[in-house]
Parts: sequence; C-alpha cells; structure tokens
Amino acid sequence: MSSRSTVAHSSLFRLITIFSSGFGAASLSLWAVMMNQLDAAGASDFNAISAIIAGLSALAGAGCAHAYFIGSDEASKVYEAALATDSATGLLSREGLEKAVTGLDESGESHMHKLMRWMLVSIEVDTFRDINQVHGAETGDEILRYIGDRIRRLVGDLGPVARITGSEFAFAFQVSHDERELHAVMTAVLEEMARPIRLGHHVIPIFCTAGLVELGPENRSMATALRRTNLARSNARAGGLGNWAIYHPEMTRSDTYRKWIESELAKTVHTRDFELVYQPQVQSISGEVVGYEALLRWNHPEKGYIPPSEFISVAEKCGLIGQIGMWVLKRVCEDIARFPQDVTIAVNVSPKQLEYPDFVARFSEVMRAHGVSPKRIELEVTENILILDHFTVRRKFQEIRDLGCAISIDDFGTGYSNLGYLTELPFTKLKLDQSLVARIGEHENGAAVISTVVNLGHALGVSVLAEGVETEAQKLLLEAAGCTLMQGYYFGKPVAIEDTREEHDEPESVLA
Repeated sequence: MSSRSTVAHSSLFRLITIFSSGFGAASLSLWAVMMNQLDAAGASDFNAISAIIAGLSALAGAGCAHAYFIGSDEASKVYEAALATDSATGLLSREGLEKAVTGLDESGESHMHKLMRWMLVSIEVDTFRDINQVHGAETGDEILRYIGDRIRRLVGDLGPVARITGSEFAFAFQVSHDERELHAVMTAVLEEMARPIRLGHHVIPIFCTAGLVELGPENRSMATALRRTNLARSNARAGGLGNWAIYHPEMTRSDTYRKWIESELAKTVHTRDFELVYQPQVQSISGEVVGYEALLRWNHPEKGYIPPSEFISVAEKCGLIGQIGMWVLKRVCEDIARFPQDVTIAVNVSPKQLEYPDFVARFSEVMRAHGVSPKRIELEVTENILILDHFTVRRKFQEIRDLGCAISIDDFGTGYSNLGYLTELPFTKLKLDQSLVARIGEHENGAAVISTVVNLGHALGVSVLAEGVETEAQKLLLEAAGCTLMQGYYFGKPVAIEDTREEHDEPESVLA
C-alpha cells in the first residue's frame, strides 16, 4: 500500500472515530435532558444523575479521541520528517527528495518553462568501497558528510540535495536549454567533487561519476528518474571515472544488451567460445620483435565478434572476470612454448582479479603446471589500479615480482596516476596510452608530453612502450622523444598464434 493510500485511510478512520464519539456524546446528552424532564414529572433522581454522568463521559471520550489524534498528528510529523532526512549527512533522503521535486517540472508551457528546464543529477563516489575497506566505516561516514557538504555548497538554493543510498547522492537544479551552460555547470561540479579530502594524516583521493535526466512527463516517477540517471552514470563510467552523461533512450537498450552479455558470458565461461590473438611489441630502431601482447576475443556463435570493451566491464561487475582471467592465463601458458624463447608474453589482468586473495598463488600454480618460466610472462594492469588502496596494490605487486614476473602499467596517461604512489610500486614498464600517441603530431605539446613521460620512466628505472602506433610519422616522433619500444598497427595487427610466424625469423620447428 502506498504512503498516500495509507494517509487517506488514516484520515477516514480519524473522521469516523471523532464523529462516532461526538454523535454518542450528543445522543447521551439528549437522553440526559429527557431523563431530567422525566424526573421533573416524578421519575427518580438516580436516572437523571446517571444520564448526566453518561453524557459527560461521552463528551470526555470525544475529547480524548480528538486529543489522541492531535498527538498522533505530531508523532506522524516527526516520523515523516525523520523519513525525509538522511541521518548520516543531514541531507534529504530519497523519500524527501521525491517530495521536494514533485511539481518542479509542472510549469506547463509557461514562458519560463520554455527557457529553463529541471535536471536531476545522480552522482556517486566510485572509490567509496575501497575507502571503507582501507580506512574503516567511521572514516567512510565522515567522507559522506564531506561530500554532502560539498554538494550542498555547490547547489545552494538552486534545488534540493539528497543522499540516496551508500555513496550515491542526487540533486535537482534548473538550467537553460543551452548545452554549453549545462556542460559548464557539470564540469565545475565534478572538478570540485574530485578534490582530495584530508583526514588527519591521510589524503584520500575522490573519484566521482554522474548521470543526468531531464525532469518531465516521462520522468515523474522518482524510481524511473533515478533508474535513468543510473543508466546514464554507467554509460559515463565506461569512458573513465570523473565523467558525466545525460540519459538517452538508447541507454535503456544498451542496458538490455549488457544484461544479455551477462547471461551469455555465464554460458561462455563453460563452453569456451573465447580465443586469444597476439600483437607484436617491437624495438622500433632494429625492427626486432621483443614480445607479444595476448588479447582476448569473443566470437559469439550467433552475434559474431564482440569486442572486449563491451564484455570485460560486464564480467567485472557480475563476478565472472576471475574465471575468464584464469582461462586467459592458462591459455597463454599453453601457447607460450610455440613462441621463441627470447620473447615475453604480456597478459592483461583486471584490477578486480588482483583483489582475489588467492590470485598470485593460483597464477603461480598455473605456470608450474605448464613448466613456464615466470620471466617469460608480463602482467599488464591498467593505470586506474592506482586509485585503489596503495598498501594492498604494493603488496600484490611485490608478490608478483617475487614470482619473477614483470609488471607493466597499462593505459598510462589517462589521468588516474598519483605520482607519489607510482614511485613506490615495483613495476617494470610504463605503457603510453594510445590517446597520447594519437595526439603527438596533432598538438604542439604532444611530443613534449611524451618526452616528459619517457624521462619519468627512465628516471624510475623502467622501460616505456608506446601503444597505438599507426604511422611512420608517429614512429619517428616517438623515437625523437626517446621512446623506442612500440606496439600498433604500423608494426602488426593482433593475429592468431599460427600467423605470428611472419613476425620473426625463427625456424618453423620452434613454432610447431
């Protein structure tokens, strides 16, 4: 039963109770008067006194009923106020937000409505779970209060602000239909939200992602509006933390597709419809192939090729990444004997895999079972692992290095790095993200940025490899910047293991 229906039934019950009490009091009072008249005609004094007492009692009962409901009203108001407020932050709760936004978009076709629109924003602290695990629940609650205060200061009196659940906040504000104004507002909000929070001796990095939906006839239900902001937020997160997106109906179709991906992945981890391809990593000056990166491919029996960008994030969310990642490691250990002894194979490892307590032990067992030297395998971890708990990451890295495996930081330059943490991690290679390589010849500062990162890598005692090299011009500019390890279509596309023979001069027997 809805809260409105409950209130309606409560009000009806109250009216019936008070009316009944009042009607009873009036009836008994009338009876008292009649008894008094009868007494004047010779009836007993006892009847008259009894009638008067009964009438007064009925009146007292009506008064008690009325007083009870007045007290009930006060208790109800206190209860509703508690429901409408989030106890941890003092902001509105989800119920409070629903009441606050009701009617905001109901200005019809007024002139102001044509100029302005109400937007509902859902914003989430993406690293909150890690903050709780590392620093404890009390610190987590304090972080929530900090975030709530930031949003409240940013929004001010422009609209209601609420904490929905966990580390998800929401607020509504009015903005013009000019997309530039909306972009400026959201950029300012996320920049402010991304400022690290200092608690005692700890400086805690904050990464947020936001989703928006325009309030209107199609989003009057708070459940619908929040579901759509969540879809927009998931879409924004696919492009990296710190982004935002506005809901579009296509996102609902994308969400349906992601759910289909999840159900199909559950089957595929058993049917093994995956395959691996290998892309060469080259010493550009000599042209020597020094390694390969193993890349996962999924050829669905009905849909055909499904790129990793569409299913890896789904696998991470639904908990299948551990099984898929271990399958890749086993397959690489099976294939590695078919490569020359002087090349290494780089394998991508999801940060989610590293969170499994037994990951290093299982990986070590797989290598032993296949007789593979750890020196021949390099684990690639994306740069965004640096936003996780530094102590845990450093410990896992050290365990992997103790096995004898190399570690590379992949996608470097996408904006997550904390250079202070980076200098303390025992990794062996930086992989320049292809977005940096693509801009090297397009912007004046492109080559300077590459040169700076290369010098940083060399200062840390690690090698630097550039991804996504596609042209001769990029190759020459990278070499001029000091980077000679490269990977990309210019040197070779990812191919099946049988086709890697063309990348080097090893005799066929070595690859058989």
